[in-house]
Amino acid sequence: MKRNLDTYESRRRFEKTPEPRAGAPRKGRRKNEGNSGEGVASFVVQRHDASHLHYDFRLELDGTLKSWAVPKEPSNDPSVKRLAVHVEDHPLEYGHFEGTIPEGNYGAGTVEIWDHGVWRPEGGLRAARDGYEHGKLVFTLEGERMHGGWALVRSPMKGTKQDRWLLIKQRDGAASDEGKRARPADGKPAGDGKRAALRDNRAAPGDAKRATQRATDLLQAMPEAARASSPARAGDELEGAVRAALPAQLVPQLATPAKAPPSGADWLYELKFDGYRVLARIDKGARGKSRVRIFTRAGLDWSARFPKQIEALGTLDVESAWLDGEAVVLDDQGVPDFQALQNAFDAGRADAITFWLFDIPWLNGMDLRKVPREQRRARLEVLLRDTPQTALRFPEAFEGDPEALMLAACGANLEGL
Repeated sequence: MKRNLDTYESRRRFEKTPEPRAGAPRKGRRKNEGNSGEGVASFVVQRHDASHLHYDFRLELDGTLKSWAVPKEPSNDPSVKRLAVHVEDHPLEYGHFEGTIPEGNYGAGTVEIWDHGVWRPEGGLRAARDGYEHGKLVFTLEGERMHGGWALVRSPMKGTKQDRWLLIKQRDGAASDEGKRARPADGKPAGDGKRAALRDNRAAPGDAKRATQRATDLLQAMPEAARASSPARAGDELEGAVRAALPAQLVPQLATPAKAPPSGADWLYELKFDGYRVLARIDKGARGKSRVRIFTRAGLDWSARFPKQIEALGTLDVESAWLDGEAVVLDDQGVPDFQALQNAFDAGRADAITFWLFDIPWLNGMDLRKVPREQRRARLEVLLRDTPQTALRFPEAFEGDPEALMLAACGANLEGL
C-alpha cells in the first residue's frame, strides 16, 4: 500500500503550526503501543475542538496513520453507529501530537489525546490492507477507553463527495447498552449504573408523537422533576422589552459547559438537543407577505434546506421575529439522532427534521433579550400552540433536583441538560 502524505503536507504551513512533519523524531513509544511489523500496531483518538468538535480516529498501517473524523464521541453501544469521515493519511508522529493549532491554519483549534493503545486487525496486517481497500476493517482495540472488538465499514450512502464510513462497537464483554449518554465537559462518561432502570420506559416505535415525549414523560414521572409552569400570559407586558428595528443578523446565546448543573429554586432546566443550532428570521414586510430565512449560529443562510419549516414559520401570528432553536431528527425511541440528521440533509429530506424552538429574542419590533426567561418562554409557547408539531415544537422546561433530572436525561440517552 502506497504511503502518501502529500495531502497532509500541502494543507499545513509548518512555520505556523506546531503539528509535526513526516519523519520528525519520535518521542518513544507509549505503554501498550505496538509495532506494525509484528501484526499489532498503534492507534490514537484525538479530541479536536476545531470549528466543530470531533474525534480523530487513527490506525497505524503501512507507515502512516489512516484517519477518520468522527463527529461524535465513540460509543461502546453496538447499536450506535458513529459516522466516520475518511480523511487524509497523517504521519506516525501525529499520534503523539497535542497542542493548539493557531487561527488561520488548517484545522485551527485544540488537539488532545483522548485515547491510545494498540489495535489488532482480524486476520493480521495482510487482511487489514485488503479490508481497508475494500471498505471493511474488523479489529480489536487495547486502549485506555476503547476495548474489545470494533469495525469500520464504508457506508454505501451516495450523494456526497465525502468518503463516509461507520465506526461500530462489536457485541462482546467490553460493550455496553448505555448508548448516547450525556457527558460532562471533559468528555468522560457521567453518572453511574442507577440510570439503567430508567431505560425500560420506551415509547412504541413508529409513533412519532409519543416517541418525542418519551424523555419528557421520564422526567415528569419523578417527584423532583415537576414541569415548570408559565408565569406570564401571552398578553402580559414583557418586562425589559426595548423597541428596536429587526436586525439582519443575530448572534445566539451559547451554552457554557459545566461539570454539574446549578442548583436552587431560581433555575429552570431544559433538555439538551443533539442537532444543529438554527435561528429563524421572520419579516412579513409592508404587504404582509411573509419573508422567512433560516440561519446557522455562524450566520450561514440555510433557508433552502428547510422548505417545510419555512412554510410553518410563515403561518405564525407575528409581524416580525427572531426565533432560536435546534434542528433535530428523532429515532424510533424519540431520542435525537445526529447521524440521522446528517443523513436527512444528504438526502434532502427536510420533512424528517423538526425545529425545537426554545427562545424568542425578538418579536414585533421589540428586542426581548433583557426580558426574563420565563416571560419569553411563555410568549413563545403561546405562539407555537397551534402549529404542526412535525415541523415546529416547543420543548418543556423543568424545575427541581438537577441531579435527578440529569440522571433521567442520561437514562433516556439524551445529551444532558
